[in-house]
Amino acid sequence: MRRRFAMVGAVVVVAAVIGAVVALRGAAEDEAEGRPLVVPANTVGEQRTSVLYGKADARHTLSVVVDPRCGPCARTEAALGRTMRELAEKGAYRIEYRLATVEDDARGGEGSRKAVNALGAAADEGPEKFVRYLGAVLAGRSGREEWDGDALASADTLLGIAGRVDGLRTPAFDKAVRELTYLPWGKKVAAAHNQDGAEDALPAVTLDGSVVTVLGEDGVPVSPAEFVRQVRGGKG
Repeated sequence: MRRRFAMVGAVVVVAAVIGAVVALRGAAEDEAEGRPLVVPANTVGEQRTSVLYGKADARHTLSVVVDPRCGPCARTEAALGRTMRELAEKGAYRIEYRLATVEDDARGGEGSRKAVNALGAAADEGPEKFVRYLGAVLAGRSGREEWDGDALASADTLLGIAGRVDGLRTPAFDKAVRELTYLPWGKKVAAAHNQDGAEDALPAVTLDGSVVTVLGEDGVPVSPAEFVRQVRGGKG
C-alpha cells in the first residue's frame, strides 16, 4: 500500500513539473498573441527571420543558429565569434544569424524567448550593436559563467546586459525590451527553426548549406585557425 501511494505521489510530482513547464511556455506564447507583428530592421530571408551581418551581396552565406540560453553556443561565440565576423567584414561571406528558443522547451522558463525579443530590438538598432549584444547575452553573468536558471526572462537583466554595449540603450530599445515589441517576431523565428530541424544540436553553423564543425567531440570549440581552414576550403 505504501509503495502504491509512493508511486502515485511520484506521478503527481512529475505531472506537476511538466504542467509548470507547459504553463510557462504557454505564458510566453500567450503574450505574443494579439500583438502586432513588428519585424526588426537588418533582417533577411523569406520571412525575415534571420539577422544579417556583413555585405548583403556576398557570394557565400554562413548560417549561425544559436539559442541565448545555450552553453555550447556561448563557448563557441567566445572562441570563434570574432573570427567569424572578421571574415564577414572582409567579404568572405555574409552571416545570417538565426535565433532559437529550444532551451525554454528543454529547461523550462521563457528566458530564450524574452532574450530573442531583446535581440530583435538590438537588430533594429544596427548589425554591429546586434552582434555585440548577442555576445554579451551569451557571455553570462561575468563572461565566464552561464546565467543562473531563467535569469534572461527578466527585462531588468536584459537591459543591464545592454548597458555593456555602447549606444544600445536608446529609449526605443528600452521600450521594446519592456513592452515585448518583437515577441511575435520571435515566435516566427522559433517556428522557422523548428521547421528547418529542431533536432539539430546547437550551435549549428553551415556555409552555403554545408556543415562547419565548430565544436569537437569533447565539446571544446575548434581553434580559429581550424575554422578558417574549413570555410576557406569550402568556398570558391
